[in-house]
Amino acid sequence: MSKFFQEESNSEGEEEAPRGGPEVDAGLQSQATRTRIIQGLIDSDDDEGQRVIVTEKEKRYTKLREIIKEIKIKIKNQDFVTLLDKFEELNKEVEKGAKVFEREGGLPRFYIRIMCQIEVLVLQFTAEQKKKLGVNNSKAYNTLKQRIKKFNLTIKDKIDEFINNPVTTDQSEDERKKKVKADKKQVGSDSEPEVQQKEESSESEDDDKYLLQSNDPMVRRRYWLKKKLPDKKDAKIEEAQQEKVNKKVIADIIDYDVKFDIAQNKEIHIDYDPESVKKKLEQIVSSRGIQKNQVENLYICEKYIQYFIKENLQRAVEILLITISLQIDQAKSEAPFYFNRQSWLQIYQNTFLLYSLHQDKGVKVEKLHTYSKYDQENSFSEFRFISTLLVNFQTLEVELNKAFQNIDYYTQEYAERLSDLYQLTHLSQKLLELLKIKNDTANIALMSFKQLEAIYYIGPAVIQKLLELQTNKQAATPLQIFGNGDISSKIQSLVENILKYGDKETIIKATLYWVYNLALNGKYEQAHEIFISNISYEQVSQMKTLIQLYYNRALVQLGFGAFRQGFINETHLHLADLLSRDKVLKDLLSQNYTKQVEGEYRYTVPYHMSINVETIEFVYLLAAMLLEVPNINQDLFEDSHKIISRKFRQLCQYYDSQTFNPQPENMRDLIYAASKELAKGNWTKCWDLLKQIQLWTRIPSYEQVQQQIKERVQEQALKCYLYTFKNGFSNISVDFLKERFQLSEQVTKAIIYKMIYYGEIKAIIDNQDQSFLIFVNDDISNQTKRLASVLIEKLNQQCKNNEKLMDSKIGSFGIAVDKESVDQVNKQKKKNVTKNKKPPNATTKRK
Repeated sequence: MSKFFQEESNSEGEEEAPRGGPEVDAGLQSQATRTRIIQGLIDSDDDEGQRVIVTEKEKRYTKLREIIKEIKIKIKNQDFVTLLDKFEELNKEVEKGAKVFEREGGLPRFYIRIMCQIEVLVLQFTAEQKKKLGVNNSKAYNTLKQRIKKFNLTIKDKIDEFINNPVTTDQSEDERKKKVKADKKQVGSDSEPEVQQKEESSESEDDDKYLLQSNDPMVRRRYWLKKKLPDKKDAKIEEAQQEKVNKKVIADIIDYDVKFDIAQNKEIHIDYDPESVKKKLEQIVSSRGIQKNQVENLYICEKYIQYFIKENLQRAVEILLITISLQIDQAKSEAPFYFNRQSWLQIYQNTFLLYSLHQDKGVKVEKLHTYSKYDQENSFSEFRFISTLLVNFQTLEVELNKAFQNIDYYTQEYAERLSDLYQLTHLSQKLLELLKIKNDTANIALMSFKQLEAIYYIGPAVIQKLLELQTNKQAATPLQIFGNGDISSKIQSLVENILKYGDKETIIKATLYWVYNLALNGKYEQAHEIFISNISYEQVSQMKTLIQLYYNRALVQLGFGAFRQGFINETHLHLADLLSRDKVLKDLLSQNYTKQVEGEYRYTVPYHMSINVETIEFVYLLAAMLLEVPNINQDLFEDSHKIISRKFRQLCQYYDSQTFNPQPENMRDLIYAASKELAKGNWTKCWDLLKQIQLWTRIPSYEQVQQQIKERVQEQALKCYLYTFKNGFSNISVDFLKERFQLSEQVTKAIIYKMIYYGEIKAIIDNQDQSFLIFVNDDISNQTKRLASVLIEKLNQQCKNNEKLMDSKIGSFGIAVDKESVDQVNKQKKKNVTKNKKPPNATTKRK
C-alpha cells in the first residue's frame, strides 16, 4: 500500500474507527479515504466550470437551431453557395436525430418552416436577380432549386399541415397555452421557452454591462440609446408589426388556392347591386398593373362569377375576361420562370368556361362592357373576343412548354403536366370549331398547326393505354381529342386545313409532322411517298434550325418504319445520313438535355417527344451488318469493292485490332460477334446473339419485327455461305440449302437466280429436276493466276522501294539500279556534253 494513503488513514481515520478495532477495519478506512480524495478532485474541477448534463433531444434541437440561424443570414445575403452547404448539413443532422424526432411526434415545426422559406426564396427569385449572381453562386442556385423541390416532395404532408396552420413561433397557440398551464402546476420547473428568454435576457444584460464599463463615451452612449421605457403606444406598434410579419410569412409560403381560403375567412362585404358591381370592376381594372397583390380582387371576382352565372350570363362573361387577366398577372408575379400547375389550371378552366358561355349558352359579345377608362368604344366586338380567347390559349401553351423545359422528367409533376396537355388539346379543338364557324382562315391554319404539334408524336399504343387508364369521365377523353381513336384521320384533316390556309414554312412543318405520324403508325409506304414528293434536303437546309431538326426526326421515324416492315435497304438509307455526320446524334435530334446555353436549350424538344438514341444506333448497325457482311464475303481478296457502311467497317476494325475480345455483353459486342457468325453462314448462332440485345423491347410490336428480321438473317446467311464455299463444291443440292437455312424453295431459288444474274457466282441449275446447283469451276485456274500476278506486282514494287532506299543511304556502288534511274543518268550526261562543245563558227570569227 502506498505511503501516502497510509498517512491519510492514520490521520483522518482515528476519529471514525472504534478503539481497539481489528486490522480489517483499517482497509475499509483506507478505501473511504480514497473515495473522499477522488471526490475532492472532482469538486475542485467543478469549481472551475460546472458541468451541465444535456439530453439527446436538447442537443439535437440546439444543433438544428444553430444551423437554421446561419441559413437565415445566408437567405438575406443571397449567398447560395454557403446556403447549399448549410442545407445539406441541416438534412444530415435531421437524419442523425431521426429516432429523437419520432419519439417527439415528428419533425419540428421550425425545421418545416425553414424548408418552406428556402423553397419560396428559390421560386420567387427572378431572372434579373439571377443575372446579377456570380458563376459559382448561379450554379449553387440551380442545384439548390432542384434539391429543395425533390426534398419537399418527401415531406409534403408536413408542409401542407404547416401551411394550413402557419405560426411564427415554434409551437402553436394551443400547445403554448397547455405548456404554460403545465408550468404553473409544476413548482420550480421552467419551460423551454422561458429558459430561452432568461438566457437571452441574461445575454442582453451582459452586453449592457459591457457598454457601461467601456472607457469610450460613444460606446457608453449606446447603452442609453438602447434603453427605453415601456410605453403603450410602442406595444401597439410592435403588435401591428408582428401582424404584418405573420401576414408576410403566410403570403410567402401558402399556395394560390389557400390564399383564397384565407381571404374567405376575412369579413369582406360584397354588394351585388349593379351600380356597386360596376364601380368595383372599374376600380379593379384601373388598379391592374399598379397593385401587385391582387388576391382580394381575385376573390371578389370569383364571388361575382358564382353569383352572375345564375343571374346574368352577360355580366359573368365580362367578369371572366377581367378575372383571367388578373390571374395571368398574379401567376407571373408568383412564378417568374413558368406558371405553377394550380394557377395554370385556374386560367384554363376560366378560359374554357368563357368559351362555353359564348358558344353553348349563346351570350352575345357585342353587348359586353370593358370597364376601362381608356377604352373609347367601351365595348367588345366579335373579333376582339375571339382574339382574347386565342391569346389566352397561346399563353397557356407557352407556359406549359416552359414547364416541360424546366421540370425534371422523372417527377410526378411532369406526369401531371402531360394530362394538362391533353386538356389543352381539347380546348384547341373547340376553338378550331369556333374559327371554322366564323370562317377565320388565318387563325384556322394557326390553331390546326397548334393541335397537330401537340398530338403528331403519339402512336396507337399510347392511345390504347390512355383509353384503358381513363377514369375521370368529366374531363376531356382521348376519344374526343384523337377523333374516336383514329389519330391518322384526325391528323390528315388538320394537315388539309394547313395546306389550304397556311404559309410556306408552316406547310413544311406540318408535312414533316404528318410523315412522322404515318411512319409511327405503320404506314411506311404512304409516308415515304409524301416525304419524297414534298420535301427535299436542299429546300430544308436553307431554312431555320428548328425545321432542320424536325427533318432529322422525320428521317429517323422513316427508318424505324422501314425496319418494322423488314425493308433493310431503306432502313440503312434513311439512317446513314444522320449517323455518318461528325455531330452528336442528340444534337441533330435536339435532345441534348444537358446543354443550358441560351439559344441552344430553347430548341430542345420535351422529354416525352424524344427518340431513344441507343435504339437508333442499334437499328442502323443491324441493318448495316445484314448489308455489309455479304458484301465483304463476295470477294475477300479485293479491297476496291464498294463500301456500304463506313461506320460498321470502323466498328469491325476496332474489334479486330484488339488482342483479346471478351464475352459479348453490350449491343456493339453482340452485333460484332453476330457478324462473325453470319460471315460463316451460321445463322442460328447469329440470331441467338442478336436476340440477347435488350433494345428489342423499345420497338413497338417487336415480336413481329423479330420474325421479319430473322428471315432477313437467313437470306443473308445463305448468300455468305455461297460466297465463302463456292469454290469448294462441284455441285450442291437446292434441298440441302433449303433445309440448312430453313427457307422456302421459292425464296431459296430466287436468291440463287439473282446471284447468278448479277455475276456474283458462276453456276447453273439442272434443268431436269431443278434441284441441283452445279458450279462452273473453270475459272478457278484463272483466278489463281490473277492472284499470283497481283502478288508478283506487289513484290516487284517492294523491291524497287528497297533499292531506292539503299541508293539514298549508301549510293549505287555494286547495286543494280532500275531502268528509269539509268535513263535519267544518261540524259544528264548528254546535257553536260552539249554544254562543253564549242560552236562551229567560233574560229572563223576570231580570224
